[in-house]
Amino acid sequence: MLLKKARVENFRNIKHAELEFSPQVNIFHGDNAQGKTNLLEAISVALGKSFRNIRKNDIIPFNYTNGITNVTLFYESEQVPGNLNNIAYRTTQEKCTVEINSIPLKKATDLYGEFKYVVFIPDNLHLIKGYPDMRRYYLDNIAIMQNKSHRRFLSEYKEALKQRCAACISGNYRGNMMEVWDDILVKQGINLTYGRLKYLNLIKSYATDIYSGLSGGEQLGLSYYSDVFGGMSGASEMDFSNKANLYGVYKRTLREVHCGGHSGKTPGAHRDDVVFTINGKNARTYGSQGQLRSIAVSLKLAEAAIIRDFNRENPVVLLDEVLGELDGSRRQYVVKHFDNSQVFITSCNINDFEKMDGLKVWSVKNGVFTSGQ
Repeated sequence: MLLKKARVENFRNIKHAELEFSPQVNIFHGDNAQGKTNLLEAISVALGKSFRNIRKNDIIPFNYTNGITNVTLFYESEQVPGNLNNIAYRTTQEKCTVEINSIPLKKATDLYGEFKYVVFIPDNLHLIKGYPDMRRYYLDNIAIMQNKSHRRFLSEYKEALKQRCAACISGNYRGNMMEVWDDILVKQGINLTYGRLKYLNLIKSYATDIYSGLSGGEQLGLSYYSDVFGGMSGASEMDFSNKANLYGVYKRTLREVHCGGHSGKTPGAHRDDVVFTINGKNARTYGSQGQLRSIAVSLKLAEAAIIRDFNRENPVVLLDEVLGELDGSRRQYVVKHFDNSQVFITSCNINDFEKMDGLKVWSVKNGVFTSGQ
């Protein structure tokens, strides 16, 4: 993928920006809270999903009177070089619309996965020690990038879980409604577990070698913890060709907690997790800060490699304020592995990147982007 240019209007503190990008490395530098991350977020929003946890109204600046946000991206696919495509994202207080090559989509998330990209944000550096929902979110995003049906599985699962828990709390459910919600939870819970395991194993096949090279020979392990299917060992031995058996196990587990008052008591895929080890020891407990960061870097490099190998596209890479938190050798290692991709980097310190080739640089202040160092 190659993002040629972007036009952004009224997105957070960016009133108007029209930028043409280098096919290699694009750097946006300046003090904090000036708009660097806002540009990367505008790109990710137009591609289907913000990497921040936001509501729609958060991105529309309250002091811009027209109350309309527009983001237009112009890009080429490596499959059809020279053919310029465009994605137009528009949101108002009332609605959001997305068009690809002037054809309207039903919703912005329909686009997610069409444009291949990888986002590396500071939160990713805390992926190993953070809460389990961070690791589930990470795996779900990878699965959706490769298989858009995974988004539907996740949406239907969450809705059924919400309805089941609300009914349990209120005691207001009739007839076979609990059975209906349980059926959805079981069916989509199996689909979610299958998708997460599939891509975790794929990530593992790349990340272990990357981590070994990054750390000087240490061995990285990744295991999936299933709340329903017997913890880590049970998850690794699941036979997805026998879905009838999996369905029975899942259903019996739900019946044992027939009416958990909230999702924390209801067993299921929403409680699954990933465990990382270094040389056989739990990284969450024993890993140093450098080791934890190296794991996070390895996961992102593996994610890009999967897209490159399975989609025959080099993903566009968005690096938001993370390289500055890595030491010099790890920073060089990351950039080297993204060598064939177009890269966007935000940083407070331009001096970290002076030796890179193919640079295009903008300074950013109060939402204004000025080209040149």
